[in-house]
Amino acid sequence: MVNTRYFGAKTRRCPMAKIDLVKMEEKKLAHALVSRGLVTLEELQHFRSDMDISAGDWTNEEMLTQLAKAGLLTESQGKRLVAELEALTSQHIPGYQLLEKLGKGSMGTVFKARQLSMNRLVAVKILKPRLAANEEFLERFHREAHLAAKFSSNNVVQAIDVGSAGNINYFVMEYVEGTTLRQELETGKIFEEKEAIEIVLQIAQALHHAHRRQLIHRDIKPANIILTHDRIAKLADLGMARGTADHALTKAEQGMTIGTPYYIAPEQINSKGDVDSRADMYSLGATFYHMVTGQPPFPHKTTAQVLRAHLSEELTPPDHLNTKLSSGLGEVVEFMMAKNRGDRYPSPEELVIDLECLLQGEPPKLARQRLEASTLEDLAKGEAAPEDDDPLPRKQRRRHTDSVPSLWLYILGVILIFSLVGNLILMLR
Repeated sequence: MVNTRYFGAKTRRCPMAKIDLVKMEEKKLAHALVSRGLVTLEELQHFRSDMDISAGDWTNEEMLTQLAKAGLLTESQGKRLVAELEALTSQHIPGYQLLEKLGKGSMGTVFKARQLSMNRLVAVKILKPRLAANEEFLERFHREAHLAAKFSSNNVVQAIDVGSAGNINYFVMEYVEGTTLRQELETGKIFEEKEAIEIVLQIAQALHHAHRRQLIHRDIKPANIILTHDRIAKLADLGMARGTADHALTKAEQGMTIGTPYYIAPEQINSKGDVDSRADMYSLGATFYHMVTGQPPFPHKTTAQVLRAHLSEELTPPDHLNTKLSSGLGEVVEFMMAKNRGDRYPSPEELVIDLECLLQGEPPKLARQRLEASTLEDLAKGEAAPEDDDPLPRKQRRRHTDSVPSLWLYILGVILIFSLVGNLILMLR
């Protein structure tokens, strides 16, 4: 008998090597079908019995086609299994049962799997074999896993295990069921202000944890933010992350541009290597901008144009593109995306404070203080008016309506205090 556990079919007389091979192939196919919940063992047994099929009569592809014809699989399921079966069955990692392919990236393939010891679903990232032969890529792969283990935040995809099995190098992570921000944005969705703030706040809190541990992500973007069904935001893919104290890596990366063009911070372009958490805040600001406007901050067609824009092009405020947004949100985004990192939030902790203010319907404290201080400084300097006779620089002009009332209230308050003091002196005399 061959593989009666799965198919209950009798074999023909054939050499032992062929029988073993048939057993293996049938087990792989049955395992892939049953573990995904596409069919049951009983359905497979009845199918083989009804069709009077002996082991080796059909290839796996033919078997899947017939299962689809019998109504046990849909046509699309059959095609998908044919495409993925080889990848699934060629990977063998002790303690893990690979179920299906989730995606493929530049460094490897990610599978949905079951951790047998804990009976839980996990995600397994397997490094491409050709990259595993390169010591630099192998080191980067392990560094990603070790850095992920240091991100102890509910809003970061957690690391579980890393290792190798034969020529397979794998990294096991928390399996997060949901969608990425990129997937939602690609449907044409523009996030409502409150929902966008809640999501960005969660990632800002994750960056706050990373900042305390001297870690930077360096690739914050919609594709790397997963939203669970409960709308919990989780930061993923730490392939570009590094420690701020990793001086050897800092030196090695000087002059390199590391990041994703639409969301990259200016200092990451031809970097000098001294990148810190403020680069992550810039990229999060660019992601925030995309969420509430439906487009990235600088939606140019070529990479060169986009990079130049990050370096020198003035940002169109998000509340100019989407007039339903509050001016407070616009101020926060502009603070996050200041060209000079010294003009941004000093750390993610301050960003968290302002985002919480926005959620409570209050103006952002730090962004508003920065704006008013900048306006007062410019007035004190007595800057010459531009050609359009507006006394404020273009970048601050739209905020003038918010800052001027506060300035006049301050001046009136001072006048009233002097008046009261003067009247009190006269009364005493």
